[in-house]
Amino acid sequence: MRASKPISYLLFRRPARIAGTIDRRARSRPGRSRQKGSFVPKLAAYALLAFVLWLMIATLIQPLLSAQATRAVLEAPVGLVTSPINGVVTQMAVHTRDAVVPGSLVATVRNPTVSQEILTTLTTQRLALQSQLSQLGNQFKADSQEMRSVGQEAQVHRQASLAQTWDAWQIAQRQRDVAHSVVAEQENKVRTNEALLKEGAISEQVMNAAEAQLSTARANAAVAEQAFAGQAQTVVSAGQGAFVGTGGSNLFQTLSSRREALRNSIDRAQQDGTAIFKQLKQITQLEDDERRRVEKLAAYQVTATQPGLVHTVLAPEGAYVTAGASLVRVTDCSRIGVVAVFPARLAKRLSIGSMLDVKIGENSTALPARVEQLLPEASEALQSTYSVPFPYAEQGSIYAVARIEDSGVQQAESRRQSLCVPGKVVSASLKT
Repeated sequence: MRASKPISYLLFRRPARIAGTIDRRARSRPGRSRQKGSFVPKLAAYALLAFVLWLMIATLIQPLLSAQATRAVLEAPVGLVTSPINGVVTQMAVHTRDAVVPGSLVATVRNPTVSQEILTTLTTQRLALQSQLSQLGNQFKADSQEMRSVGQEAQVHRQASLAQTWDAWQIAQRQRDVAHSVVAEQENKVRTNEALLKEGAISEQVMNAAEAQLSTARANAAVAEQAFAGQAQTVVSAGQGAFVGTGGSNLFQTLSSRREALRNSIDRAQQDGTAIFKQLKQITQLEDDERRRVEKLAAYQVTATQPGLVHTVLAPEGAYVTAGASLVRVTDCSRIGVVAVFPARLAKRLSIGSMLDVKIGENSTALPARVEQLLPEASEALQSTYSVPFPYAEQGSIYAVARIEDSGVQQAESRRQSLCVPGKVVSASLKT
């Protein structure tokens, strides 16, 4: 097999052959033509030699001295806005390149088949408690009315008992007074009879009869006094609420017992009503919360959780999505960076914290960027956290993920939005 000659040999030999041919032609011409023919080939040979030297420097020497990345693109972290429920996207409120802030409406997902079992159970419990509370209210009202009626009837009997007791006390007082007056009269009669007996005006039989009458009067007075004291005690007891009548004691006791039972029933109804009302309040609150939850899930409004620009709308209006499905990809423009591919020869010069000069255009001002990650390769899981795929890297190259630190970008919203173009090809070089 015949070996081919090097390119440099051919490049230098070909001009020599041309020059030799021209010289031979020039020898056949006399004078001025011979001088002109010898200058042009030399000039062409020098020009070709200069081109070859420039090509060698540009392709072999300059890359060895350059610190520029072979490829670089703008990047920014990306976030996903997902649907928490199954349903149909009835409204997509954002479009590509729209700016969003936390809490802004992104989409509305409707699910009319959301389960209402818990809401139905709470509603049933609320209605049952309301029915119990209504029954307790009616019972409380009826017992209160009956207790007032029983109280009025018992009061009538008690007033009658007091009047009867007062009359009996007055009669006993009069009887006592009469008995004492009889005793006083009999004592006077005995004293008179004693005087007459001394004078002999009466016999001893008369005297004995007077003394017997005095003894009887004193006994009657003692009985009357005891009866008066008993009636006084009865008056005191009646004043304290005791029924002391003789004709309706059983009825009064029955009314008193009924009134006490009604009072206990009213107290229990009040306690039960307070407990049921408290429980009803809690059930009503739970029912309201569950109703709001059902209404929210039936037409759930999905909002953004981070600021940025809408990169891609993944679920258009009318699409059916499941819980956890992505609706929109949002680019975080506050963390604009660059992903640069550097050759393996620059690996030793790169480190976390190294600074890069990033140029958006040929005539634009270089922006500083600080290296945050160095990766020999980028996994799909890592690339999914960024807006666009990483650029292609040759074997042995290294990825440098850097964040732009220009203070003007952080301060000027319009400038930051203009830089938020993930995937834009830029130039990046390692700052020396």
